[in-house]
Amino acid sequence: MIGSVVGCWRYPVKSMQGAAVDALEIGRLGVEGDRGWGLVDATTEKLASAKRFSALLLASATDDAITLPDGTVVALDDPDAEAALSAWLGRDVMVRRPEPTTEQVYEMTFDPPNDDAELVDIPAPPGTFFDWAPIHLLSTTTLAHCAASRPDLDWDVRRFRPNLLLELDAEPFAEDGWSGRRLRVGEAVLTVRHPTVRCAMPLRAQPGLARQPELFTAMTELNAATPNHLGIYLDVATPGRVRTGDPVVLLD
Repeated sequence: MIGSVVGCWRYPVKSMQGAAVDALEIGRLGVEGDRGWGLVDATTEKLASAKRFSALLLASATDDAITLPDGTVVALDDPDAEAALSAWLGRDVMVRRPEPTTEQVYEMTFDPPNDDAELVDIPAPPGTFFDWAPIHLLSTTTLAHCAASRPDLDWDVRRFRPNLLLELDAEPFAEDGWSGRRLRVGEAVLTVRHPTVRCAMPLRAQPGLARQPELFTAMTELNAATPNHLGIYLDVATPGRVRTGDPVVLLD
């Protein structure tokens, strides 16, 4: 046993604010209801992401509705939802669910602090609206180390949008060395894929959080082994329920 779960999050609409929850139901494709909806650009047919459209982070979502920054609530099954969301975002968008065999493309830059940098098409895993892997995990140990090393910056966990936050009995960035190993987290078993490379998302403004491009340099300076990485991506080996307070065991 190396620690315990101290936070769980799910994000019903891609790139919008989700909610902290007491438990997650993890299925074969990831957290049930996580990124279960997305907005697709009607012109390019690309998945809208806050990597490209930063305003998405200012809206919040449940399984049934989106709340816009001005408080307007748009039901996802409302026939007028697409018109309302298009008017808000300033471009025509469609409300979509992932298709089982579709590999949806989104756009991102490899120069996160520069909002005008060239955009590159990146495919989401087939049948999902995830960026790279179904589960994203952070540790309080690593976040606390970053905050202590760079107290001039705001390391609020919401910037990094994890599914799971663990309190670990380990050194900062210890999780970066777990690639290929498995974690038993509550009832689920998760396989560590690799450390999470950070994009523009943590640098963006969110409700209660100011834009902070300086994070990009700090994450590079603080993690010499894997610069500009924070957290880890995981795949699902065994589905199951994960609750806050559940023990975490490093296997293999």
